[in-house]
Amino acid sequence: MSELLPLLARQPIFNRKMQVVAYELLCRSCDLNEYTADGGDMASSQVLLHTFTELSIHSVVGHHQAFINFTRTLLMTPPPFDRRQLVVEVLEGQQIDAQMLHSLRSLREQGYTIALDDFELTDETRDLIPYADIIKLDVLQLSPQQIREHIDYLKPFGLTLLAEKVETYEMLEYCKDAGFDLFQGYFLARPKVIKGRRITENKQAVLQLLSVLHDPDVPLERVEQLVARDPMLSYKLLRLVNSAAFALPRTIESLRQAITLLGLNIIKNWVNLLAMANLGDKPVELSIAALTRARMCEIIAATMSGKKRQDTFFTVGLLSTLDAFMDAPLEVLLGNISLSEQLNEALLKHLGDEGKVLDIVEHYERAEWDKIDWEYLGSRSISPDTLSHIYLDALSWVTTTMETMGFNPR
Repeated sequence: MSELLPLLARQPIFNRKMQVVAYELLCRSCDLNEYTADGGDMASSQVLLHTFTELSIHSVVGHHQAFINFTRTLLMTPPPFDRRQLVVEVLEGQQIDAQMLHSLRSLREQGYTIALDDFELTDETRDLIPYADIIKLDVLQLSPQQIREHIDYLKPFGLTLLAEKVETYEMLEYCKDAGFDLFQGYFLARPKVIKGRRITENKQAVLQLLSVLHDPDVPLERVEQLVARDPMLSYKLLRLVNSAAFALPRTIESLRQAITLLGLNIIKNWVNLLAMANLGDKPVELSIAALTRARMCEIIAATMSGKKRQDTFFTVGLLSTLDAFMDAPLEVLLGNISLSEQLNEALLKHLGDEGKVLDIVEHYERAEWDKIDWEYLGSRSISPDTLSHIYLDALSWVTTTMETMGFNPR
């Protein structure tokens, strides 16, 4: 791609079964010096133009819908894109008048799905309800009483209600009970801590496996024995190493052969992921998020150093999600794994190059562009445009890899 890409991130939107049904696309110009807080038209335009033209929309959201913010200007002159995948998300705080309502009516007649962002019930915003398919309520900004009042008022209209800024599993359960249909927020990346309950037996088994794998003195034979003990794990690992993700020159027929060609550290990382992903009580999207983070850390490291593989960066990216898989504090979990002091400090304190890259990737995922250490990246020849390409490359690679592992993220 020759043109500059905007900084583009996506945030999943889940249904009540914790299946991804859409992604909201979050964007900012790569020209950080020119960005202003009122650049909504520019940001949304760039998302639209690059996602639906320069890029393949499938590479960003698969077959899911894409929620994209529309300012007043865009509502008046919408781009001619596929209305089956585009959800027009009307930003809050805009002037509501006859012209806006006419534009919304026109979009509805053309078959677009319309969502109202950060909706709060007022005399003015009531006029928008007849044109909406989805209404998003910011559950951090509304009190429990206000949430109930909004739901009681809106439910009779037959609208889809989306709870956004759901930060914890406790809030997720509250929103489910309250009657929301869709959910968006960072709850997936947080542990579901249940006081007084021990880690389940299957999670204990995975933690024991990780502990052995990360023992620096573990013999190769022991790794082979551990993986061979689980036929499905062995099958998925061999299927993976023979996939396009590795592009090896010949077919791998045994774990020993895979370790010889790829190295023990790489095999350990993939066993880590396969074991975590097979826990079964977490949405597939968590595995996608974990692998995307790990891959992005790895590509950034490779771009900085010029080396093809950066195993420790992949490890840090992957294990940084361990608390969400295990529903326990990361510090406690890492106490059971024999990681080096360097990797422990990277994971718990974001120290060292691995920790710095992890910090950058976590901010990128959340579209916290202003918190990214651009000076650190710039000194290593990584521009905002490069970082945007790295993110998109990671998404594409993860989609292919997840399908190879037998998961169907789409």
